Amino acid sequence: MQIYIHIPFCKQKCRYCDFNSYANCSDELIFDYLKRLNREIDLAGNRFGKRGENTLVTSIFIGGGTPSLIDENEIKNLLENINNDFEIAQGAEITIEANPESLTEKKLSAYKSASVNRLSMGVQSLSDDNLKAIGRIHDKKTALERLKLAKSYFENLSCDLMIGLPFDTPELVKEEVETLIKSVEHLSCYQLILEEGTPLEKLVREGKISLPSDDEVVDLMNVVVDVLRTHGFERYEVSNFAKNGRFSRHNFGYWTREEYLGLGAGASTYLKARKDENNLALDTRFSSKNGIEEYVKSVDIVNDYFEIERENVEKLSQDEIYDEKIMLGLRTSFGVERELIDEKYLEMYAKYFVQKGDRVALNDDGLSVMNAILVDLMRFKKE
Repeated sequence: MQIYIHIPFCKQKCRYCDFNSYANCSDELIFDYLKRLNREIDLAGNRFGKRGENTLVTSIFIGGGTPSLIDENEIKNLLENINNDFEIAQGAEITIEANPESLTEKKLSAYKSASVNRLSMGVQSLSDDNLKAIGRIHDKKTALERLKLAKSYFENLSCDLMIGLPFDTPELVKEEVETLIKSVEHLSCYQLILEEGTPLEKLVREGKISLPSDDEVVDLMNVVVDVLRTHGFERYEVSNFAKNGRFSRHNFGYWTREEYLGLGAGASTYLKARKDENNLALDTRFSSKNGIEEYVKSVDIVNDYFEIERENVEKLSQDEIYDEKIMLGLRTSFGVERELIDEKYLEMYAKYFVQKGDRVALNDDGLSVMNAILVDLMRFKKE
């Protein structure tokens, strides 16, 4: 089982962001939230931890929002609570997300002493023009300084890079990647998604900011892939690259459909089928209340994990599980079992598939048109 902890606080919302995060929250609200988050950890521990099923936890991921925004002692308290309530696997991957402007040496030291062994930094771009356009509050200089500082504390260091930004060019992206891989052995490279209703979407719609075309973004991604591969990075997922086996074990668990507990406002949980008094006879997915105040109330009024009010509750049928195996598995270099895909589709898309024993995966060309392929594959249900 994996555990995700959501810290929904930010100093400022980025222009592209539609995540469940909130800026400029009071210290009182943050305190109330963290108090209930620790309570949810205890309730989950009663069910799945040492006082319940004693399910082994293989990874912990503290994400946001901006986890590095809050006091480092609060992070230590959360991890101590999880360690007290759950059985943590030896060598478990424990990751925290951080943004350059809020990361300090004091925080890095505290994270390391709290058994964090992987840090993921939200760099997004090394172009000050791009950073300003998307509403980030750090600059290139700060990002590189904090990466250097983080590297002195964590060997397992990752960063996020976003492509398809207003000032992106093949030359700029190549330079960004070549600079970042001097510090990290893992890179998450995401294509900008223009979410409806965000400030950036409004600016683009009004013609105040222009973005690269879809074809240009494909070319930019090809630059990323070529540079990283030249320097020994494996593309183990459509947007993720690792050197020396430093892939994100936590995220890989999502793509291979491992169980996970999502703790905190808006966090998603996935539980395999259980036949008990809660009648979880089917694989189940649900999320916590999105709003901070709604989340706080939902945790306050119960004494059992399964009494917490949830949103987006899904009981997964076998057809839905099949679709997920295809949709998630083909994102990765691990691929899916060959028998899950009908032979006619293997032949139709032969130039996009790579055979790996009894499994098949998409090649680089296949990953670039993955969504179109999935539309066909997910129409077929294996009998």
